[in-house]
Amino acid sequence: MTVDFKDITKEQFQEYEGVRSRGRTNMFDLRNVEMLSGLDRNTILAIMQHYEALSVKYPGVRKYIE
Repeated sequence: MTVDFKDITKEQFQEYEGVRSRGRTNMFDLRNVEMLSGLDRNTILAIMQHYEALSVKYPGVRKYIE
């Protein structure tokens, strides 16, 4: 089941970005990202595919995490 990136919430993007910014895992290791973020595989893939658009949609997330 694919996830439309328009349906990704700010909270979901924050969870993904939190894992990414900590550098604790290779972001292509989806099992680990799932475990660390609590997000499902399809949501992670949608975030990866539309990362730039989500960064624009939720501009404060990256600043908040870093």
